[in-house]
Amino acid sequence: MPTTKLSEKFAPIKIEQTTLYKFCPDLLEPKTRDLLVQLSKKEAISNDSYTLSIEAGNIIEIQETHCFECGTRLKKNGFNDRIAILDEGLGRHKFHLHRKYCRKCGEIKPDYSKLAPKYGNYHENYKRRVRQHYMEGLMPSQIKRVFKIDFGIEISKSSIINWINEAAEPLREMLEKTPVPSSGYWGYDEIHMRIRGEKMYTIDTVDVNTRFIPVAKISLNMGRDAGRKVLMEGRKNRALRIKGLVKDCTTNLGGLFKTRSFKHIIQQNCLTHVKWAVSKHVKAFAGLSKQSKKPVPKEWRWLLKRFYMLIGSKDETEAYIQLEIIRMTVEKLKGEKISELHTALKQLESWFPKIIAHQRNPNISMTNNLLEGFQKKYLYYPAFKKSMMTSDGAQRVLDYRVFRHNFSKFPGYIVEIRVRYETYRLLVKETKNHPTLRGAGMFFKAQFKRLDAWFGNYMEVWSQYFAIL
Repeated sequence: MPTTKLSEKFAPIKIEQTTLYKFCPDLLEPKTRDLLVQLSKKEAISNDSYTLSIEAGNIIEIQETHCFECGTRLKKNGFNDRIAILDEGLGRHKFHLHRKYCRKCGEIKPDYSKLAPKYGNYHENYKRRVRQHYMEGLMPSQIKRVFKIDFGIEISKSSIINWINEAAEPLREMLEKTPVPSSGYWGYDEIHMRIRGEKMYTIDTVDVNTRFIPVAKISLNMGRDAGRKVLMEGRKNRALRIKGLVKDCTTNLGGLFKTRSFKHIIQQNCLTHVKWAVSKHVKAFAGLSKQSKKPVPKEWRWLLKRFYMLIGSKDETEAYIQLEIIRMTVEKLKGEKISELHTALKQLESWFPKIIAHQRNPNISMTNNLLEGFQKKYLYYPAFKKSMMTSDGAQRVLDYRVFRHNFSKFPGYIVEIRVRYETYRLLVKETKNHPTLRGAGMFFKAQFKRLDAWFGNYMEVWSQYFAIL
């Protein structure tokens, strides 16, 4: 039946059906075989000047048609082939760079770094991931397997080492010059190493209160000169001041703390090491070997306990009383190896100011356990202690690990200082701006300024060599 003009006028709105997908929206999106065409649909590769797009056939096109400098229309100038290994495991692809030039300004040279660096095929993020893995303690051979498993990409070991070395020198320079938050009370210890069969040492420090690592350095020896160099570097050209030092019972530093620059430093012997030293002499007196791992015989444990009561005394008065008790006890005892107890007593007498230093100043730690715990982080790198080939390589491991630790500590410490500042502001308000509190505001201002500069140096290195783009 023919349609009347009236019914045609009031008929439903006509929709022009252009594609099958509009007609049947439940159909799946078409699959494209070319990965790069799929990438081009998501976003174009852009920079501050020219915008690049990826067209079918892996062709990189410059979208702009006119020169940004003079406005002249750009001319096409042939193709250049380029191989790039894309980020996130997207694989190895061959591109055709469609060149353009301006008659007045010459060749247009856009930034292709989002595909691959200027003189390499691997995306920049692969280098940064390698450095982060190395910073976590993985060896180059392990990193190679990680990329093979995670991304299906075979990266040569030499390339991985070269990428790691690119950041080694800038990292060393930054750590040498940049201070870290410090209370002035540090732990000091050494790690005995073998580098290409030769005996060397890692001398490292840690602030026992802020828990930052001021300096960690590879040294040929661990004597007075080596210790002085490490502590001078830790002071960062006098930006930091060392007030107290916790160390084991070593005498390797000689008379360093009698010199002008170090005589003000309060020394504290690690009480754990003091106990070890005393227990060796008590074992020898009891008839065991000094190196024996067996406990002190039951009949002589009371004697060891008296020594421990001095070492663990709660105040200075108790320490003096316990010292006299030990002296009287040793004088009454007899035996073939009584000289061992006299030696232990002489050591305690000579160490006495270094045993009770923490009682006079609570900021000094009683033990060096914190630093020895940090030393285990260096040993995450399997070859560090006995299999390193060069001292520079060992120092590189230290620098990566120290950077990782300090960089992660800065944000929390800055928040802590801001909380202290807010507490100070509330106190000023409650006391109606009491004159005795006014000067602290300038202290916090200077503290924030220093922290911004120090953390800024760490952040600059992180952004340049480690941060994923």
